[in-house]
Formats: sequence, C-alpha cells, structure tokens
Amino acid sequence: HLAQILGVAALALVATAARADHPVLNAGVTNAPTATTAVSGGDGAVWEVITSLDSGNPHSDLDFFRADGDLYVAAGTIAIGANDGGQTIFRLTVDGVLSPSYVSAFPSASCVTDPGQATALQHDVEVTPKGNVLFNTNWGGLADTREPQLLLDATDGPGRCHDQISAGLPNFDQPAGGLEIVDITDLAAPVEIGLTSHFGEAHTVNVDPQRSHIAYVSSSDGSQDGFELVDLSSCMNFPAGTDVQSKREACRPQVYRFQHHPEWARGTYTSSVSGCHELELHPNGWLTCASINASIVLDLNGAFDDNGTPDDYTDDIPRGTALPCTVRESVSNAEGLYATGAMVTDCVNAAGGQILSNDGWRELGRPSLEGVELVGFINHAATAGRAPSVDIDISHEAELTHSRRFLLVTDERGGGLLPPDAGCPIPGSNSDDDVGNGGIHAYAVDRLHTRFPGDPATQVAEELAVAADVAYARTPDGDKAIFRATPRVAQATMCTAHVFQQMPGQNRLFMGWYTQGTQVVDYIEHPDGSFEWKETAWWVPEGAATWTSAIFAFDENSDGSFTYYGATSDLGRQAVDVFAVTLPAPPEPLLDAASPEPPTQPAQPVISVPARNTRGSGALGWALALLTLFALFGLSRRAGKAR
Repeated sequence: HLAQILGVAALALVATAARADHPVLNAGVTNAPTATTAVSGGDGAVWEVITSLDSGNPHSDLDFFRADGDLYVAAGTIAIGANDGGQTIFRLTVDGVLSPSYVSAFPSASCVTDPGQATALQHDVEVTPKGNVLFNTNWGGLADTREPQLLLDATDGPGRCHDQISAGLPNFDQPAGGLEIVDITDLAAPVEIGLTSHFGEAHTVNVDPQRSHIAYVSSSDGSQDGFELVDLSSCMNFPAGTDVQSKREACRPQVYRFQHHPEWARGTYTSSVSGCHELELHPNGWLTCASINASIVLDLNGAFDDNGTPDDYTDDIPRGTALPCTVRESVSNAEGLYATGAMVTDCVNAAGGQILSNDGWRELGRPSLEGVELVGFINHAATAGRAPSVDIDISHEAELTHSRRFLLVTDERGGGLLPPDAGCPIPGSNSDDDVGNGGIHAYAVDRLHTRFPGDPATQVAEELAVAADVAYARTPDGDKAIFRATPRVAQATMCTAHVFQQMPGQNRLFMGWYTQGTQVVDYIEHPDGSFEWKETAWWVPEGAATWTSAIFAFDENSDGSFTYYGATSDLGRQAVDVFAVTLPAPPEPLLDAASPEPPTQPAQPVISVPARNTRGSGALGWALALLTLFALFGLSRRAGKAR
C-alpha cells in the first residue's frame, strides 16, 4: 500500500533529521514540469502559466507577504514532507519583477507521522505582519503593513515533529497539536521561538490584519466549540539584533477561549456541534465562523481594550481572562530526534494539574474572552454525506461580501475526500453532479437567526430546515443562490468547493476546487435584494488537486479588463504553480447608505513580468496523482477534517 510506502519514506528521514534546530537537510526546489492551460477557459479569459515550483511536498494552505518591497509566499505541507519542509518559502518578485524562486524551508513536517492523520497535520500557515499585500477585502489604512516577523504553522492533531514523544508511536500517545511560532526576520533561516498546545488543537489559524499580534486558532473538533485567541505580543517587536535564545525566553503567548452557544452551531439533522473549522476577520470588527454544522457571524468590537490608544491597534489587549496554561519543554527533547530550545505554552494542562477540557474549563469558572456579541447564525443540514444538494453538508469557509449584505459559505462535502460525497461525474454525462459537488451558498445577513428557531428539545428537523431556508439568498428567478463548478475533469473524489479568496473592491472570487483546479466566480448583488452567481473562468492543470488558488497582485488594463497574478498550492502536483490570467471587469459591490463603502485598499507596487519561454507539459499523470492522493487520504470521512 502507498500509505505504507509513505511511512517507510518518513522513517528514512529519521536518519537524517537530527534536531529541529538543524538546517533543513533535504530541502530544495526545482522547476517542476510546467503546467499547461490545455483545460482552461472563460469568456475573454487569457490564462498563462509563469512557472511551476516543485518542493517535492504535497501542499496545503499558502500565505502571501511582502518583505523589503518584494513579494513572497509560504506554502504549507500535508503530513510528511519528503523535502523536510512543513513550510516552504518562495520569493515571487525581485525588485518588482516577477521571478519566482525557492528561499528556505522550515522542517515541521520532517518527522514520522501517521498517514491516516494526514489532514490533521496539514500545516496551515499565517504570516504576521504581512507588509503591504492584498487582503480578502478592503482593509485600507487599518491593516498593519510592517515587515513580517512571524510565521505560524498550525497542526490539528498530535504527532507533530517538534512535540513528539517518540517516532512511530500511535498518535493517541502524543501531545495535542497547536501552533508553532516561527521567527522569519531572517527569511533564509526560519527558526521556532515558541509553540502552543490546545485541547481543541489547531485546524487553521488566522491573524487579525489590524492587530498583528492577535491570532485565532480554529478547530473543527467537537471537543472545542468555538475558537481560541492567542495574544503573541511577547513573541514580537524585538529590538534589532535580539538573539534567538532571548526571543525564546520572552515568547510566552496568552491564550483566551471563546465558546459559542451550542444552538448556534448545531445542525438541522444533528445536535452535535463543532468549533470553527475556518474563520475570517472583517474591517467592521465582525468574525465569520464556518462551524461544519452551521455558520456563525460574531461581533468582536467589544472584545479588546484599546489601551488608551484608539487609533493604534498594535497594543490592544484582549478583554477577559486568559487560560491558566502551563509552560513546559517540548517532549521531543527527551528523544533528541526533533529537540528544540523553544518552550511549549501548554493549554491542555492547566497550572495545578487541571485538564482544560470543556469539563475541566468549566470547573475553573470558564475563563473566557469577553465582549463577543452574536450577529447571526444559520443551521445547515449537516447529515454526514446525505444532505440534500440544496443545503450544506460541511460548512468549510464563510465570508461576508464587501457590502456585508450576504454571507458566502462553501460546502466541502465528504470532507473533500471520499466518494460519492465529493465526486464529479464524467463531463458531458447525464449524471447528477449536485450530490458531491458542494458549491458556494449565499445567505442574506439580515435573515440569519439571532435565536434558535424553536424549542431545541422538540423541534423536528424538517421544521428547522424550513427555518434555515428563509435565510438563503435568492436568485432573480427565486431559486436558492448556490454556485457549483462545472466538472471538466472526471473524478470520483476530491471534487468540491474548498478555499476561496475575494478580490478587494470587486465581486470576484478565486478558489481551489480540488481536482477541478482554479475556479473564478463572480457575483451580482441586485438592488432588489436578489443575488446572482456567474461562472467566469477556470483552469485545471494536469494532475491537479488544488487546495488553494489565490491572487497576490492585479492590474487594471486600458481596455477595462484586469490581469491577475496568483499562485496555487497543490496536493496532486506537489507544486506551487504561479500563473497570470486576464479577465473582463468584474461586477462592482453594491454600496449605499446602509452599507458604507469600505476604506480604499492601499496601492500595490507594480509587478512587471519578463519575457519567458513557456515550456511544454510533462506534468504528473492522473494515475500517479490519484495514487498519491489515496495514500494521503485513506481515512474516514470526518476524521480527516480536510481544510
């Protein structure tokens, strides 16, 4: 079995990986066989592959940042990285000219892991601050655009390299997952200065663009029904020349827990609840939480003390009581294989020996983040793969439109992994592709629930479903506003909506759709309150399993069209593909007195593209890509928790 082969390959790494503090031994990057645009299109769309960077690792999330005026991207790794890179850093521009190249890697995925826990060790990534970059919406002058200091590497499961009892032990014997706090002030030599361990673990991580010291840890586990806020103030803003050991001694994050009401997060057909699988932050102080069985909008404006400086967010202090976490050495130090001098802020084991499970936390008086208010929520069908195609099975990502009239939610059916819940039929067949092809769903914010619609003890599922339907945005024809990508490559699995990015100031999304590659989707917010999706463009490289497809720069052309420059992180191709696409102008956000225009996005430095020779394909074949995917994802539907 290939899962066993991957395990053997990982064991081979043990002989070479001596310490977490060592240089990355096997890392490197070559230009992969360049993807082609053979399967691409869209009305007026012109696609171009600039280059394909191959780290040898199956990639998960990515994050753009700017340092010394140039753009970079960090790409996370699923589970085991053959080239030692849990995080691989690529430089995208040199003096403003697009010239992608490998910079460095951080070896948080260089150790033995259980292949069955692949997506629980997905190494989600956030850099903070990010410099002057494109955000998901118009943050304007509110965002912290200073030079990058930290890279946060998140793992939603036990068995991570730098806090692992012994290579090869079952994961239930390992400490819980969390964040690895990596200093990147020297991009050529990233080094961890601290770790956190969470009872709810860390499926994804997000940083507040205004408050670059505030990170939000999301967990799709039912063990933690909400999120945990991490104050990184002690790990940042060191004087120039501060050595690594001093940073490690100072880095003591404070962690705050917020638990949402179970009625906000339960499903229509299930009373079970989950933490935020993924969350997004918005300039008006709202947080959107995709909570698997439901989607929730929260107001965080009252959650911070401005410390007497209302116009300076960098010194804001969370309101409430931090968890009584302990500080300990990494358990990897006892084995020596992946030892580190960084300390672990352990928020599983409280001072005094109390376990910070939900029950233990309540016994301590529920120390919490305070000042969080509910805006609204919507319960989804969430029926473990049996949800009707006109409802959501797994709420994966939720984000407001720029007008804040609508909430956009992606449905990652089957955890994105297993057929028939996440599959596409043969293009051109008469098969129904709605069951597995989860799609993007739009809800009207002013019709979200502010209280549970009925008595949770007696309300029947059918009545809850009717109540949930009321919140759906409707097309001009009166249908539910749901978009599904047109399948252009037949796949029995991994064919559903995943990570998306909105363009600031535009009603346009770029997103990864797994085996359907990059999808570009526009939406129209009509003055009468109706909502309309438009399939704008698509690109499916050979062997694709696109986790993330995002834009790092765009230009408006003289004819009114836009040229976008982006990158994908890909599981199947084990590459980061850098691309450009020129598209007609998108719809503009609907703005009026009820939804004031957000601040203007700062001007982005111009990117120039040198003349290049486009190489032919030579891309991964489908058979190899699929074998790799099945090796990585031979796991149960919900246990995988793919991002």
